[in-house]
Parts: sequence; C-alpha cells; structure tokens
Amino acid sequence: MWMTRHRNCEVLVVIFCVSELLTVGLLLFSHGFLLTRQVIPSNSSCDDFRDPKPDHRGETGHPSHTGGGCWMMPPFRKTIILLIDALRYDFALYNASLKDDDTLPYQNKMPVFGEIVKQHPHQALLSPFMADAPTTTMQRLKGLTTGSLPTFIDASLNFASEEIEEDNIIDQLVRHGRRVTILGDDTWGGLFPGRFSRSHLYSSFNVMDLHTVDRGVLSHLGEEMGRGDWEVIVAHFLGVDHCGHRYGPNHPQMATKLAQMNEAVLQVIAGMDNDTLLLVLGDHGMTQTGDHGGDSREEVEAALFVYSPALHLPSPPVHTLPVAQVDLVPTLALSLGVPVPFSSLGKVMEDVLVTAGMSAEEAEKQRHLGLHLNVQQVKRYLTAYRELGNSYPQDLWHKLELLEGKALEKSSVGGQRTAFSEYLTLAKLMCEEIWARFDVQEMLSGLCLMLSVLLMAGLLIHSSALTDIKTHIIKRLLILTVVVNLLFALSLSFGFVIFGYAANVLILLWMYAHRQHLTVSQLDFKAIDCIPLLLVSFLLLGSFSNSFVVVENYVVAFILLSCITLYLLLLMLEIVSKKLSSGKMLKVFGNAFSVTCGTGWAAAVVCVRCSGWFWRCREEQHWCLPGQAQVPLSGLPQHLHNWRYFTSVLPLALAVWLPRRWLLLCGNLNGSRVGVVLARTVPVACSVLVAVWWAIQAVMAAHNLDLWGHVIPPRVIYAATAVHVAVLACVPLLIYELPPAASRKSQPLVSDNPSTLIPHLYKSLMEKYRTQNSKGPTIPIVYGLATGLSASMVAVLMVVVVVVVLVAGDGLSGAVLLLVLVAAASLLLQALWKLKTCHNLKELARPGWSAACLWFTLSIHGFYLTGHQPTFPALHWSAAFVGVEGAQSVGNWAPALLVGLNTYSSYLLLGLALPLVVVAPLALSVVFPSLRGSRLEGDEISRGEFLLVEEPDMLRESLMSTALSYIFLQAAKVFCTSLAAFVLRRHLMLWKIFAPHFIFEAVGLIVTLLSVLAGLGFTLRVQAALASWGERLVKAA
Repeated sequence: MWMTRHRNCEVLVVIFCVSELLTVGLLLFSHGFLLTRQVIPSNSSCDDFRDPKPDHRGETGHPSHTGGGCWMMPPFRKTIILLIDALRYDFALYNASLKDDDTLPYQNKMPVFGEIVKQHPHQALLSPFMADAPTTTMQRLKGLTTGSLPTFIDASLNFASEEIEEDNIIDQLVRHGRRVTILGDDTWGGLFPGRFSRSHLYSSFNVMDLHTVDRGVLSHLGEEMGRGDWEVIVAHFLGVDHCGHRYGPNHPQMATKLAQMNEAVLQVIAGMDNDTLLLVLGDHGMTQTGDHGGDSREEVEAALFVYSPALHLPSPPVHTLPVAQVDLVPTLALSLGVPVPFSSLGKVMEDVLVTAGMSAEEAEKQRHLGLHLNVQQVKRYLTAYRELGNSYPQDLWHKLELLEGKALEKSSVGGQRTAFSEYLTLAKLMCEEIWARFDVQEMLSGLCLMLSVLLMAGLLIHSSALTDIKTHIIKRLLILTVVVNLLFALSLSFGFVIFGYAANVLILLWMYAHRQHLTVSQLDFKAIDCIPLLLVSFLLLGSFSNSFVVVENYVVAFILLSCITLYLLLLMLEIVSKKLSSGKMLKVFGNAFSVTCGTGWAAAVVCVRCSGWFWRCREEQHWCLPGQAQVPLSGLPQHLHNWRYFTSVLPLALAVWLPRRWLLLCGNLNGSRVGVVLARTVPVACSVLVAVWWAIQAVMAAHNLDLWGHVIPPRVIYAATAVHVAVLACVPLLIYELPPAASRKSQPLVSDNPSTLIPHLYKSLMEKYRTQNSKGPTIPIVYGLATGLSASMVAVLMVVVVVVVLVAGDGLSGAVLLLVLVAAASLLLQALWKLKTCHNLKELARPGWSAACLWFTLSIHGFYLTGHQPTFPALHWSAAFVGVEGAQSVGNWAPALLVGLNTYSSYLLLGLALPLVVVAPLALSVVFPSLRGSRLEGDEISRGEFLLVEEPDMLRESLMSTALSYIFLQAAKVFCTSLAAFVLRRHLMLWKIFAPHFIFEAVGLIVTLLSVLAGLGFTLRVQAALASWGERLVKAA
C-alpha cells in the first residue's frame, strides 16, 4: 500500500513540476509585458512656485481660508464634489427634441444640468469628462485624486483598495489646513485612511444593492453642508453604477435612480454659498449591458458639471469640448489654493479660475498664471522622472522643449496661453506612450522558458520515461524546479534578466542529461490524431490576428464541431469496412453501436449550435444582438419572471439528474457508506437551495425588500459542497458489498443493471475461493466496482456543477447544462472509438492526442458558452456577491474567487473531469456490454475500471500522458498569445484586444493547472482506496 501511494505521488510531482515551470515562464513574461509606472515619492509644497503676490496667512502659518493660497490666490473658499458613479455623459445631457414617450429610461431624467446651464450660461458648464482606460472604479479614483495615468495592469487591482502613497489632492488639502468630509463609497477609506475630518462610509461591493449607499449619503449631505467646519465635501453615490450592473441602462430602475440624483443636485444647488464651487461628475460610463472597464466610448465618456454663482465663464462654444479626468486635479488644487500634486499630468481648466468680480485684464492674467504654474509643475515631474533613469522619445521631448521656448518668446498673453496648452497636451500624450513600454529582454526570457518547458512536456509524452519513470529522474526534476524558482526570484529582486536565461539553460541541460530516458520512439500519428491537431494549430495561430480574436467564439465552435464530426465519420468508416469484409451491409446503420454513435453526435451538434443563445457580444461584433441570458431574473420584466424561472430550474435539475441517474445505473449509489449517502443527498439538496435562492432574489427585487437571511442558501451550498468534497476525498469508495446469502432476502434490489455486479476481484481471490470447501462462503458480489474509479469523480462534479450554476446566475443555467451534455457526448464518442479500434487494454486506456484536442477545444468553447469574452467589461461582477453580501470579515478574496469561478468555470470543470477521458471506455463497456468491440471480448473487459486498479502502472501512465497532453495544448495557446503580444506590441489594437486576450488566457492556464492536479490527485486517491479495499478482502478470504 505504501508503494502505491509513493508511485501516485510521483505522478503528481511530475505534473506539478511541469506546471510550476510553465507558470514561472508565464510570470517572467508578464513581468516584462505588464509594466507598472514608477512612482516618485515626492510631494509638492507651497514653496515650489510661490505666487509673486503676498501670501496672506493666519497666525498659525496656514492659509487663512479667506483668500490666501500657495501658488496663486484661490478663487473659491469651499468645494462640493458629487461623484455619481458611472454617470455617462448622455445620462446628464438633456435633449429637448425628445418627447416623454420616446425617451429611453436613461434619457432626460436629469434636466437640472440643462436648466442651470440655460439660466446661468456664465456660471455653469456641462462637458464630456473623458476617462483613461481601464475604467474600473478603483483606478478612476486614483486618477481623479493623483492626476496620473493608470497602466493596463491596474485593472486587475480593482479588488484591492491599498492606501495611495503617491502625492494626491486629498493629502494636499489636508496638509494645508483644508478640512475634508467624505460620504458614501467606503473605497475612499481604504485609499486615504485617517485623512478625513469626518466620514460616513458604506460598503460598496454589493452591486445588487442600489439604495444603501445613496440613502446614507443623502441622509448626511444636508447636515454636513449646514455645518461650517469644512472646506471640501465629497459625496460618492453608487446607485447608478449598481443599477447598470444589475439591470443595464435600459431599465425603469435606471430612470428612478437618475431622477433621485437629479433631486439631490437640486438640493445641493439650493443650499450652496456664493463662494462655493460645485462639481458633479462621473468616474466612468457604462456599456449597454451596464458593464465598464474597457475603453469604448460609452465607458470612457462620463459627465462633468461645474457650477458656482461666483463663476464667470466665457460664452459657451457651439460644440462642447471634452475635459480629461486628469484635468480635475490641477483645477481643484488651484481653485482652493493648494499645490498641484507632484505627479499630476492634468491641464488646468483655466476658465474655472475666473470669478465674476475680475476685470477682463485680471481674468486673462488669472488664466495665464494658472497655465504657467501648471506647465512648471508638469515640467518638474517630467524632469524628475527622467532623472530616475527613465527615457522619453527624443522627438516628443524635443517638441516639448520647442513649445517651452515658444511660450517664452510670445509677447502676448494669449499666445503664451496657447503654447502652454499645447505643452500640457503633448506632455500627457508622451507619458501615455512611454508607459506603454516593455522590458523586451524579460519578455524574451519568459517566452524561451515557456518554449523549453513545452519541449520537455512533448518529449515526456512520447518518450519511454512515462512507462517506468525512475525515482531519481523525478528527484532531479524537483530540484530543477526549485532552482528555476530561485533564479526567478533573484531576477525579480535584482532586475537581472540573465537569471531568466540561466533558468532556460538549466532546463535544456536537464533534458540533455536525461536524453536516454527522453528518447522519442517512432511517432505513429493516425488520422484521428492528425486532423484535430491541425485544427488546433489553426486555433493557436489565430492568436496573431485581431480579427480572429474578435470572432474566436465562432471559430472555436466550428473546430469543436469538426472534431466531433471527425469521430463520427471515422467510426462509420470503421463499421462499413468491417461489414463489407463480412458481407453484412444491411446491419451497418441499424445496430446499437451505430445508433449510439449517431445519437451522441447529434446531441453534441445540437448543443454546440444552441450555445449561441448564451454568447456575450463584444463591442467589435457589430452584428451581434445581445440576448437576455446575461440579465438576471430580477432584472427582467415582471411578465417574464415565471418563464425565466422554470426555464432556469429545468436545466439545473437535468444537470443533477443525468449524472445521478448514471451513478444509479452503475450501482454506485447503494448502501450506507458516508460518501454514498452524501452523493445521494447533497447535489439534490444544493440544487433545491439554488432554486429557492433564485426565487428569493426575484421577490426581493420585485417588491424592493431586504429579507433577513436571504444569503443563507448560498452559504449553505458552499458549506455543503466543501463537506461533500472533503468527505469523498477521505472516504472515496462508492461501492456496495451484498451481505451473505442468509441475510440477503431482506435487502432490496439495488440496481436494474446486472453488468454492475462484479463477482470477482483478483485472480488470487478466485483461487482461494476455488480451493475452499463448497459449503464455505460464496464469492462476494459487489455493486459499482466496475465504475468505482470514476463514480467518486462524477459525484464531486455533480455538486461542483451546482455551485457553478449558482455563481453563473439563473440565465446561464442552460449554458452549464449544454456544457455538461457536450462533455458527455464527447466522452461517449471518444470511448466508442477506443472500443471499436483498440486491440488491448493498454491502447484502450491511452486516449491520445485526439481526445486531448477535443477536451482542450471544449474548455475554450465552455468559456464563451457561459457568457464570457476576453475583455474586462465582460466580467460578471455580480458573481462577486453571491452569498457574501454583508460578510465584511471575508475581505476581497472571496468576491474575487467567486468572479474567477464564474469566469473560468469551464476550465475548472474540464480540468477536474480529465481523468474521465481515461476511464470512460472501460465504464461504457461494462454498463452497455453490447457496445464492446469484438477485439476486446473476454472476461477481463467485464471488470471495467477495476482493471486499472489491478494494473496501477498502466493507470498512472495513462493519467500522466493525458494530463501532459492537455496541459501542453493549453500552454501552447498561452505561448502563442504571449508571442502575439510580443510581436505585435506596437499594434494599434494591443491594449484593446491582444493584451486582454493574453491576460484571460494566462489566468485560464493557471486554473487549468490547478484543476488538473486536483483531478489527478483525487483519482489516484480513489485508486489507492480501491486497491487497499481489495487487499483487505483478499486477506479476509
């Protein structure tokens, strides 16, 4: 028994080492590709660019809030910032030509902006407020407070609210005696802990909650405005953003929420003082599905409303000019008389610095001074950034120097202002370009490392090492993995790329040292292997085309159907050729084998074709019409609730009933073992709880209720799933031994399939019974032993599928069922092919490249089938709150884990189920004996999966070969997307298409590696338990 566990661990060590080395190469490439901006730990101060006029200060040395400032005289004493999350520009724009009956739910619901601008054109301004991608709330808040530009990788940090240490407007206000009050989104408390004089913050992460944060803000906003001990009030409303996530913009709830915001703005304007500046702004927009995170126009075009009775704006232009969001920081700083943060790249809105009491000459000088200070501040930052060893494009840096000289040469104030504006615009463009730079050497070392590991995996798959892998080889592979990880850590710590190349050399040397064991025997690729590999090659090469990536869901579905159809055609050819030789052509298409083949193929084709109902539309797929599958039941019109509910519960019930029926047919749900009892009850109970939870969510949304305990069903499901998996890992056997004949009369019939009875175990056990007296005990009869290896995995997958449906949402339960059905049909066709063509058990248990290609393509198809796209706006953020609403103690890891489970559910399910590819032919041959091929007839094949328990080395070899093949294909896909990102790093669509594609594929590979390891470990655990049970039975006999 100890030897069995030791050999099983060796299999896991090999897979772990290959996976770990691939991960190191991927991380090395990512570190060079997804660079972050270098933060300069410097802060601006009053002494940097002092106003030439006297700086009126109070006795304390701080600016006296009556007019003194740091760099220039502040035009305003107080500022109120109303941040309406996801306030898109067209939400705020009033279109007088639209009739009330013709307006969409988000149109003309905030007329306050249009009315104020019309009544006070010189005191109010409404403009598009352009965000820089990524348009996630966390990154937008950082940009709105620091004035800096985010890098692409910042989108992945949306779950983390780490304190901002870079110089920012909040710290500048506090440092110079301005008192700041914050209301609303608790993200501010994480970004700026201890900075606010007063705070009323509320949990922001539950997008299902439209009202708690907004009601909290409104309950305190009037009271805070009435107090005199503040200079800045920030009120962050979240209802509009949450309404978009939950319902989308085209929903009556959006109209209600926007009307509420309109009333809030009116109340603030009514209570303002004349020396107060009001800024109403959105941090980003939203797509037509209510998502954000990308760079489409709908996502980056927010709204900005500026108003103060003291303002004196120029006459409004014919066409409203957009304002960059980074421009808010210098505008707010100079308006309140504090220094502009050191790293700000924004351009001050110079017209906001002019008040009604100024003459035309004073106003012009005020605008000029603001821009001049702004240019000096930006130039100082660019110089400091350059002195840290960073470089700028020479042509752009030269243009900046020319513009600076041009501004000094201009005699007129207007000419200098124009030059200053051009300087600031060009500086921002230059920084956008340099922060899209890459560490080419580090990217190359990561690519080389991944390529070397792929070569190692390919050699292992086709070498003789898998047949009898030596312990010393595994030990050396483990040492190699440790050394490569050490070199990777040194590379990150010291910035020496040479360590990455050294790791690559070590891998090549390891392969050379073990070349005798890695010798590839003669490759024998058949049509069933070559054609799928060719199709998969086209899929991999498509990563280099942006047009291909955009339509990858269509291409993957085509390749999947092609692989499935290939199995059918070759099976039919095999049958026809045999019948021709025997002269029995009349029975070609009428026998059970042919009917089963046709049924499996038809089911797979129908399911793949129906998958289009659940696909999510990309922004670039202009022909695609979004369906209602992405909208939760609570977001649908009332008359569709019953229809959606029952069409969601039915797929969920089938997803549980079908595998449960299989286990009953195999005799694995009989008896009173702990694992058997859980397998019978937990999946059914969890599916019922999912249906109950959907109903509760619909009732709460329809009647605007907040029912106590509505999060209990999901939490019970999570707990039951954890217990179910843990118990099956400890007690994995789902078999039932019939009691002796004397007491068998009281036992009910436990299976209607006699093929599941295994009346013999080992040859040695048989011999012992044959030598016993005829009056002794009879041969033991065991139900479920023929499928004992796969039954536990099916039981685990049943409950995992229920959790996936829970996290995916009611609209996508049908998609999960389609994925399960296509996977089952694929297993069926692959098993039929093996049963028809294999000559011995070793061939039967070795699936080959065709099965790996089919499983690999299905995993990618499942990603699109469950309503995903490799873009950040397509992430299902609503999954983050399933069962964790109000659970403050879990932090951000649980929501992030739930979003990951929702996004990569197909990779998780197919990685866990990978061992089923190995055992499916044996299980099918036992449950349906008529499907066995003539080449495999005999007593041994009737034992099904227990043959692999008797031949553990064959099982380990097959599992290792299948796992390495599947990992090889997944890693090759990531390698191609990485290579595409490297080669096309200056492509126009890099950050819009190629970089997100790389990130989603990379995370998918990590999920695949973990799930494959878990699936293999669980299967080997079941094999060890079966072997131990057999040994005990032999000893007892």
